[in-house]
Amino acid sequence: MKKVFMLLALLCCTLSGFAEEKYIELKKKKQPHERSGVQLPTASIDDQILTIEFSEATASQITVVSQGTQVMVYNGSFTSDQIVINLPALSDGEYQLEIEQGDNLYYGDFNLELTNY
Repeated sequence: MKKVFMLLALLCCTLSGFAEEKYIELKKKKQPHERSGVQLPTASIDDQILTIEFSEATASQITVVSQGTQVMVYNGSFTSDQIVINLPALSDGEYQLEIEQGDNLYYGDFNLELTNY
């Protein structure tokens, strides 16, 4: 019984190690005559779970576009300081995240490499 428990514990630890949260580097598209110093939101992707955090709750439009096909694969509006999105069934590839908040536009690229268990 002890060996079975040890094997199950090892298996759980091994499987949880496959999913890895990846930080998405966001950049701000600057407007003419704009000052720097704006706090950027943060974003990460873990398998197909996209997480975006802001310094305060604010209305935002979130778009994900496939860079290979230029097809929009996700689009949604939110008002929150933390957004968690379970993206639809995406295939491996490169994507661009776009975040629009009023006059501010942030963007960042990420590569999705799905692991089949």
